[in-house]
Amino acid sequence: MSEAWQKRLLFVAAAWNVLGGASAVFDPAQHFAQMYTASLAMDEPLQLFFFRCTWINVIAWGLAYLFAAMHPGSRAPVLLAGGAGKVVYFAACFALFTSGVGKSLLLATGVFDLALAALFLLAALARPSAHVMP
Repeated sequence: MSEAWQKRLLFVAAAWNVLGGASAVFDPAQHFAQMYTASLAMDEPLQLFFFRCTWINVIAWGLAYLFAAMHPGSRAPVLLAGGAGKVVYFAACFALFTSGVGKSLLLATGVFDLALAALFLLAALARPSAHVMP
């Protein structure tokens, strides 16, 4: 995978994480309505804390993808760790979907993350090109 495609891939992943995380943090009710057949008790401080921390972490990974897009030397570890996280997220989405609590949109987000994980692996294993784009 070329330098340009790696950069594009990381920009897409950054936008995916930041927009997805921000939408969940800023509108939890809509997030639950779209993705699940059940909800957390958001008036409970501990549940609200873990919900927010989860999505803040997703946003932070989005910023890491953006950083890696701009700094090629940091890509391999970000791609490998991020890809591993995306595979585990897919597994969690699949498990919740098959339990009946997750809706189709949740499964679709997991499948998209799994596709990103596969592309991350291809990018991480790509040999550096002799032609580096500015």
